[in-house]
Amino acid sequence: MTKPVATLLIGLGLVAAPACGRKGPLVLPPGRAPMPVEALTAVAGDGVILLRWTNPVKEISGRPIGPLAAVEVWVFDKGLPAGDRPLLSDMIEKTARLVRRIPRQEFGAFAGTAGENAGVMTWAFPVPPQTAPPAKLAFAVRVIDGRGRASDFSAPVAAEIIRKNAGIARPAAEGASR
Repeated sequence: MTKPVATLLIGLGLVAAPACGRKGPLVLPPGRAPMPVEALTAVAGDGVILLRWTNPVKEISGRPIGPLAAVEVWVFDKGLPAGDRPLLSDMIEKTARLVRRIPRQEFGAFAGTAGENAGVMTWAFPVPPQTAPPAKLAFAVRVIDGRGRASDFSAPVAAEIIRKNAGIARPAAEGASR
């Protein structure tokens, strides 16, 4: 090959190389962490808040997950952080506290049986007696898989605390004010 032809081919290669491939920001492949829990609800009763959710069956990548190692329930004692931004895991870990870690060995006590309740877990949060309890408590739940990978937290849910005060019902408007 002659020197001018080789130089031309190298020059064309250098010009064409940046034009190859996908354009835009780098997109990482989907992770192997579990999906977040679904359908988290919080229903208040007298001195207790009943939480109910459905555990995930797939990883973020869409593959089935193996058995879960644990489920963590977090409570926001002082209410949810202000703002319209979605709560990220590190923010929830800073503003909430872990109130219960349910290991796999105890799932049977909290899980639904076969049929339509399969994968559904229920846990009762006892509201501690306080002189000035908050009007509402918010909760978030996440799961840990067998390899120690944590899911994202569920969207937080809030429940108004119900207490019996010698037969006197608290007006609904009182619970909405801060």
